[in-house]
Amino acid sequence: MENYLVTRDAETHPKRSTLTRSSALAVGVATLLASSVFRQALGFFTLAFTARLLRPEDFGIIAYFMIAVALLEMLQRQIGLVLIRIHEVTTEHLNTVFTFQLVFGFFAAFVFWAIQPLVAILKIPQLGEILPYLSILSILISFRSPRFLLYERSLRFSQAAVEETLNRVAYSAAALYMVWLWRDFWAVLAAVFVGMGVRSTITFAIAPMLPRLSVSRWRECLAFSSWSVGAQLSQFLANNMPQLFIGATLGLADAGLYRVGTRITEVVTTHFIAPLQRVIYPGLADVARSTDRKREAFIRLNALLLAIVLPVSVGTALVCKDVILVGLGYKWIAAAQVIWVLAPLKAMETLQANVRAASYVAGSTKTLFVRNLILLILSFTYMWVGTRFGFGGALAASGMSSLTALFITLILAKNFGSGSFWEPITVAWRSFIACIIMAIAVLLTDFLLRSGTHAPRLLVIVLVKIFVGIIVYTVTHIALWAFARRPDGFETSVFTLLRRFGRKIKQSQI
Repeated sequence: MENYLVTRDAETHPKRSTLTRSSALAVGVATLLASSVFRQALGFFTLAFTARLLRPEDFGIIAYFMIAVALLEMLQRQIGLVLIRIHEVTTEHLNTVFTFQLVFGFFAAFVFWAIQPLVAILKIPQLGEILPYLSILSILISFRSPRFLLYERSLRFSQAAVEETLNRVAYSAAALYMVWLWRDFWAVLAAVFVGMGVRSTITFAIAPMLPRLSVSRWRECLAFSSWSVGAQLSQFLANNMPQLFIGATLGLADAGLYRVGTRITEVVTTHFIAPLQRVIYPGLADVARSTDRKREAFIRLNALLLAIVLPVSVGTALVCKDVILVGLGYKWIAAAQVIWVLAPLKAMETLQANVRAASYVAGSTKTLFVRNLILLILSFTYMWVGTRFGFGGALAASGMSSLTALFITLILAKNFGSGSFWEPITVAWRSFIACIIMAIAVLLTDFLLRSGTHAPRLLVIVLVKIFVGIIVYTVTHIALWAFARRPDGFETSVFTLLRRFGRKIKQSQI
């Protein structure tokens, strides 16, 4: 009856319902984005601290461990995503998802334990040493409350912000302390265990439940999760193929340099917009359940995503060399070239988050799996050829993989948009122009500061360039929006949210 009333109200007052959802999504984005800024700042500080005390070879081992951890987290999340898509969630659904989580966790633990003889072929003894710990970690990750996802389903993201923030704080605190004591890669591995333990505890504390082992809804859950897991697994392997190839063919030192470069790139692209990705799927699912405006929402989300991630990624590429010298030290300077190549491409590649969410809502996860499988095969081919030409060739191959991912994403996006092949990109034309003007302003600022007879310290140069970039991009973007006669885009939603926030502040002061 409650679901009927919600749907009925949406049909009777579609505009009011859409505005309510837009406000909820905007608040969710703002909450998670604020949490993300804090977490990524803390993450970069942790990276800088550990990079000064550890060797590139240590980061090569850490890279392999983190790839395995990210894979486990991603697959576990895919199991529970069905709770966001289905119309009515019951206790049987929650128990079935929890059972699937445990089954996968124990299965992954067995796989990590069993592949030790195969890993020994790589002749990197440290990899064999960490596999038993990955087995334990895979079981720990599986103990999460499925009920926690119901907050995202109802577009309430403050709980997710708390979970992510406390996890990052616990991990960073443990990493800083243990790296200072141990001075090797085991410190980071131990910190991951601390963070995962905190995260699992938080999910049950915020969304308590007494789960029971049950597979009563296995058909409904497995039909969605099987293709979803396959799609995510193939995409994950495609994204991490460069790191795996570089470590196996060029050595741990180059793998460590690539890891640091991609880590910084991910902080300003993948990790920075992770809050948006977490909102996109529940938001589109809610729109699909209640209205017929999926395509409009999809296009607007593309514009919003690029407007945020493009200037951050391009700006990072412009200042990364100075940031590495200030934060990490000269021994990591070669990682700058990784950021130069990948940051702008990864920013464009984030569009696949919208396509993936739209595919989940439409139930076309099989198509997504085929797309990602093709990308995996091509990425393998690129890296097999590229690593034969050293580190530079590997970077070029990694860039080709990102371009291919973007091209395939645009092909799939045509099924969800309503315009041309390039619509997901052209819809953000103001963001591209603003980024170009920002880049020119930052380069000019850098030239003027460094050419002075009394050049300031490097840190001051970095801060001035960042300030100039933020101001120029924001002012240019608003000016272009005004010049285009204020079209109904994401800027409209941002200004509406700011006006509402301002009214609430005034009301609280009365």
